Amino acid sequence: MKSGSEDNFSSISPAEFFYRNKQMAGFGNPTQAVYSTVRELVENALDACEEKKVFPEIQVIIKSIDTNTLSITVSDNGTGLPHNQIPRAFGRILYGSKYDARQRRGTFGLGVTMAVLYGQITTDTPVIIHTQQENSPGVFITLTIDIEKNQPVVISEDTRKRKPPGTTVTIHLQGDLTRSRDRIIEYLTLSTIGSPHAKIKLEIDDSTSMAWGAFSDEYPASTISCKPHPRSADFEILRRLLRANPNLSIHQFLVESFQQVGDRTASKFLTFMGFDSEMKVTDLSRKLIVRLSNALQKYDEFNRPDARCLSAIGKAPMIDSIESLFSPDFVAYEFQNPSEWNGHPFILEGILAIGPDFRPVSIPTLYRFANRVPLLYDASEDILTKVLRQLRWSRYGLKSPRPVAIFINLCSTRVPYKAAGKQSIAAIPQLESAADLLFKALGRKLNSAVRMSERSSRYKQQIRKFTKYFKHIVQFSAELADSSSIPPVDSMIQDLFEVDVDE
Repeated sequence: MKSGSEDNFSSISPAEFFYRNKQMAGFGNPTQAVYSTVRELVENALDACEEKKVFPEIQVIIKSIDTNTLSITVSDNGTGLPHNQIPRAFGRILYGSKYDARQRRGTFGLGVTMAVLYGQITTDTPVIIHTQQENSPGVFITLTIDIEKNQPVVISEDTRKRKPPGTTVTIHLQGDLTRSRDRIIEYLTLSTIGSPHAKIKLEIDDSTSMAWGAFSDEYPASTISCKPHPRSADFEILRRLLRANPNLSIHQFLVESFQQVGDRTASKFLTFMGFDSEMKVTDLSRKLIVRLSNALQKYDEFNRPDARCLSAIGKAPMIDSIESLFSPDFVAYEFQNPSEWNGHPFILEGILAIGPDFRPVSIPTLYRFANRVPLLYDASEDILTKVLRQLRWSRYGLKSPRPVAIFINLCSTRVPYKAAGKQSIAAIPQLESAADLLFKALGRKLNSAVRMSERSSRYKQQIRKFTKYFKHIVQFSAELADSSSIPPVDSMIQDLFEVDVDE
């Protein structure tokens, strides 16, 4: 039985969908819209610089045009954009260069276009893009989005040189700068922990001028684009790969389409499946494809995914940036070896920091990063937060509040965000297990640091007591000897405790 006439049914474009559901992409209110616009533009700028393998120099300029209207401009010294890709990169939802299997800050081909869309619907102004690649003329373009068609509409375009090569993007939007200011400053500050090799400058009207980094001269390890891992081969992925390779045998198909599958592994797998290795992929029925997909996802003898598509922040750069920003008394780094969830490789790394810049807490303050990007919203919904809170930190020395923080970074070719706004990580069992191990390792470092601090405190207390007693003894001895001069006790304390008495 039909529930409506044919006139009730229609389709909408991706741009129309996100226009109606702005909150799903992090643009649900004026405060978050300002923060999300800065975040998306800075993410793209950092990725562009790393594509070019240059040390990023990012400038963020926010200007108040009137009470509610702002202009946000982000400039970088990255690769610049190919002329023919500019309209679609900024004017088409779910279009981008970040869909291959390697670690990137962006994920959906959504963020910067959502910022353009939000600016357009709140101020009716186009986005302004000025970009130039090496050895090519600069391009200056203004454009809007045809929301119903999900297509860019170029308003103006001309040639304009830019020094140095790179990209500058300006978006006008309605937003609450007063409420978003602190979030933006926190995001940019933490971005130089995720990217210690970057320099970031911020200007807000005539009232704020700040700069961070670079805190490390160590450039991030380059990543490569990897083939899919066989455990990530759901039915749709498998169907697409089979359609793209119609002339191969099933054995050749496995070897050429997936990572960690050589001739020997393919032969063992096909024997396990009872398949003829010479069978053509075109002979696979839909039922056999489903069976093949299920077996690939469950087969235990595939090696772990290739981690060369990932790039962790690293121990020295991460410590250097945290020490530069927070001046902690104690820091410790831990790293979990590469693992995978559903065939997607990931790495977890973390820093434990103790110092007066952090507030005293009974559970460490958690700073979350995903592919080097700080996550500032929806912390309570994040699996990393939930794992942290499940641990009994009193076992690790936090029997009373102490100024402790943990910085944790998840690197993956596919971060399992809970929503398109990319603010919290979903509950994946493999991630939960790895996070538990990482937090416990950092907890053991915390316990050692607390015990060391307590011993040091007792030791200093002993020194103070002996200094006091020695002064009385020396004074009494001088009086017995009828001497007017009282010798200093510093050298005696130093010899007794083998320390400088000023410590």
